[in-house]
Amino acid sequence: MEAPEIKLEIVDDVPPEDNQSSQKLEPKETFAKHQEKLYEINRIQAFKDVPFLLKRMEPEDMTVTYGEAVEKVQTMLNFLKSNQVPEGAGIALRITEHTPTSCLLILTILNHKCYFFPTDKMMLSQALYEQMSLAGVEYLLVNKHLAVGTLNFIRLGCITAFNEECKLYKVKHKPTDAVVLAKRTLPPNMCYTITTTGSTGCPKLIYVPYECIAPNIVALSQKLNVSMADIIYLGTPCTFDPFVVEFFLALQNGATLLISRHSMRDSPSKVLSDLFPDNLSKPGISILQMTPSLFRQFGATSIRDRILVNSSSLRVLLLGGETFPSNAELITWMNPCVLLQKHICNIYGITELSCWSLLHIVQSLQTQVPLGKPIEDDTVLRIQWQDDGDSPNGELFLGSASRRCYIPEIDDAVETARENSGVCFRATGDLVTRLKDGTLFYEERANDVVKRAGNRISLGSMTRKIQKCLLSSELVTCIWLEDLQKVICCIRTPLSKSRVQQRAQTFDILSKVSIAEQPDRFIYLQNFPCNVHGKLDKQQLLKECIPLAQPAQEILKSYLHDRLECVEETEAKRQRLEGSNPSGYDLSFRQAGGTSFHAITICREIGQQMCIDDEQRHLFEMLLDENVPLRTVIRFLDTAKLVATNFKRKPVEQAVVSSCPAGLVIKRIEQPVPKLLFHWKANFEKCVDSPVTEYEGRYICVGAHSKILRTFDPRTGIEQSIVRLPDRIECKVTFLSEQLAMVGCYDGCLYGFNPQNGDIVFRVGIGGMIKSQPLLTADGRRIIVCSYAEDYNVYCLSAERQEVLWCLKIGEKPIFASPLELAGEQSLIICTLDGSYSRVAITDGSVEWTQKLREPIFSTPVLMEPKSNIFLSAEVAGRVHACHVGNGKILGTYNTEGNIFSSLVVKTPPTLMGHAFVVFGCIDQHVYCLRCKTGYGRTSVDFELLWRIKVGAPIYATPSLLTVQPYGVLVWCAATDGRVVLIDFGKGEIQWSDKLPGEVFSSACYIESLRRVYVGCRDNFLYCLGI
Repeated sequence: MEAPEIKLEIVDDVPPEDNQSSQKLEPKETFAKHQEKLYEINRIQAFKDVPFLLKRMEPEDMTVTYGEAVEKVQTMLNFLKSNQVPEGAGIALRITEHTPTSCLLILTILNHKCYFFPTDKMMLSQALYEQMSLAGVEYLLVNKHLAVGTLNFIRLGCITAFNEECKLYKVKHKPTDAVVLAKRTLPPNMCYTITTTGSTGCPKLIYVPYECIAPNIVALSQKLNVSMADIIYLGTPCTFDPFVVEFFLALQNGATLLISRHSMRDSPSKVLSDLFPDNLSKPGISILQMTPSLFRQFGATSIRDRILVNSSSLRVLLLGGETFPSNAELITWMNPCVLLQKHICNIYGITELSCWSLLHIVQSLQTQVPLGKPIEDDTVLRIQWQDDGDSPNGELFLGSASRRCYIPEIDDAVETARENSGVCFRATGDLVTRLKDGTLFYEERANDVVKRAGNRISLGSMTRKIQKCLLSSELVTCIWLEDLQKVICCIRTPLSKSRVQQRAQTFDILSKVSIAEQPDRFIYLQNFPCNVHGKLDKQQLLKECIPLAQPAQEILKSYLHDRLECVEETEAKRQRLEGSNPSGYDLSFRQAGGTSFHAITICREIGQQMCIDDEQRHLFEMLLDENVPLRTVIRFLDTAKLVATNFKRKPVEQAVVSSCPAGLVIKRIEQPVPKLLFHWKANFEKCVDSPVTEYEGRYICVGAHSKILRTFDPRTGIEQSIVRLPDRIECKVTFLSEQLAMVGCYDGCLYGFNPQNGDIVFRVGIGGMIKSQPLLTADGRRIIVCSYAEDYNVYCLSAERQEVLWCLKIGEKPIFASPLELAGEQSLIICTLDGSYSRVAITDGSVEWTQKLREPIFSTPVLMEPKSNIFLSAEVAGRVHACHVGNGKILGTYNTEGNIFSSLVVKTPPTLMGHAFVVFGCIDQHVYCLRCKTGYGRTSVDFELLWRIKVGAPIYATPSLLTVQPYGVLVWCAATDGRVVLIDFGKGEIQWSDKLPGEVFSSACYIESLRRVYVGCRDNFLYCLGI
């Protein structure tokens, strides 16, 4: 179906100085004068019993009609009036996610004739205060458990809607307040203020009047035939202005907004089930708006089978904010006949002309998809051709005589000249190509041109050419690594490729692009990261690629220094000045102590990354040639084409070395002995005794006696956030999500915090020291906290609101060990310091049984096998017990020669002979590994000592099992004298040993993908060691 013909005016070759002038900022008021605003409650009251909000829940959805929404809004309006919020004021929003209540808050703000300002919910209070001061916004509405500091905000009151508390704050003014950015009076009929992401330049504040967004909504409604029958997914974050389109499209047409409790960042599959439910009694959505990067996270199979299929409820798919998918990718998503039934749209716009400006409805999967035609009649396009004159590309500017936003950074900095047309143009930062018929095609970002080795390189052009060499399911983006002056080609491939496949593909790419456009590094990734707005996050991608893009010459230098102890270059220079014999990089590889074995090892390590076989062979020859100095080898490696991957490492094949006249053939390399190398350390000012926690290989988090809790990037050791609590921390952190974690403190409180920025999200008083790690139950609905409190030593809180669901006291003493959840049985095993251990129901806290040992239990219990009916626990007196889950009775015991403070670590089948093994440390200076053999009917357990290793000092910290290829399973253990060891799990032999500068009581954590161990020490440092 052809989009309606719209008049398209294109202005070419306009002098650059006019391209951002903002003429006549006062917008025309004709649109507002002659009709009601689409959000006014008098208008939407007419939809009455039509569903306005649909929150997907189990077993039944929550529905709010337009009539019910209007009643709630009227109550909220009275709340604003009672707190003397004046009309025309700006009100910032700090909301956790879209909820029925957050939608009502926006309606209330607009009907109070105020404008809303969405803010980042994870922003620190001080930063939020500064941003609001710059924007001239006085008031703040906060929902759920989010809070703000009293230093900068005054709490005015709170109101509850749909069991959700909303708090109203006002900014505390100070003499040091930032000057309001806007130098002029804001446009009348202000609707909202929003901050750009910076994709069209530096982040900017945009003030959007009603006259700018309303025509956009009306025109889109007509082109997409939106009606009361439509259900629109409200999934865009409120800080990204396409969310306003979703919200206002529903209000304009009486359509329904669907809200999911899941997010695309956490679980695309659950979002998919909410949008297109299998249960036919629940309606699916008909309009979906997303960025291509976010949409891809559903996966090609789900897109083809559940979304873009004739039988799905979807009617309109709007993909915008990024480059539209290629035809090759579209073909993998749908059958061409789907286009006859559904609108698949390329939608384009910039926040500076909020929100969308161009629209194209895909008609064919065989022709390139253009940017489309203007959505409104008065949109004007201007193309400013590039200076060289030979380029077919020009930068696109979007303009309108009526749709004008106010941008202080731009509009206050220029004289506002007025053209005859009264059109205000905004730069897009996008380069486009225009055909003779006026059709526009997106080419690349204007700032995607870099200078490499004296040549200007277009990253966009490189990306397009390489994309043509890939499979339709694969995606590519090229990024510039400034520090190394290298172009990194990142290839997203759904399935892991072998080294041979990667090298074959990269060689094919290199053969099809010019030398000037050849990338320096190829990196294979399973997924591209997205930012909070669903766009490809190039900054995060760069961070992920930097460790993988280690220059080949650095690999060689590292080998020379670490293994051959080659002198540093500065020392070599000194020796040259003194007239000494050749040294440092003036030596050949053999003169530096290298052998043919060393050469083969280096060729294997670097050669695996080389795209071209001849380069690997040439490297081997250079290393063995005594006339070639290392300096020449390093220069050669600087030009080599390398490929890397972040897929999990595969076992290294074993074998012997031989050579033949045809060149180098590597058949076997001796398996080296594992060792740990220092990567980084972080100072906590006092002892770090807490166990270390990692989250998805992306964060490391630990607290200390200094009351400091810090989160780090596990690769670089760069601090991500810091939290200062009132008392010392010995509790292990528990992550609930990427943006929320919790930890117990000596002050008797459980703290929820954002590991990304250090904001305290919640604080719950428990009544006693918390040393036990809090447990988030498997269903994600409850938090279990065990403590030293005298009244109740076990609390159960709701994960969503942190409300106390139940509490009880087990035994007569505190709890040090963490609780054990019994998967699928809705029960816990909890052990105390008076020797009591009980099974407790998660649902209501009822005690199902209790048993008691003679001595305290410090060790956290553990299941002998997944879904087993046997769990293991340890008395401090040195006895390890196997107990029955059903009644707690002891089925077997093993006695050691010292006290046990370490928790137990289980290695479950498939292992040697199919038995489970348990590893733990002991005060008798030994690490134990026991084989657990169950008797007939699993009514008894026999413990057999597999091995016992003396490490030379008492062990309090819990050992860790590390899977490290090609070494298999290793046991990490740390002792109180600072000694750290790696033990071969199968043989029970120490493979490596060293000492840290202080005592170690902290239990380590291990990130397999990075091959790194993180451990705290009593010299006040957290250490990162790599295998």
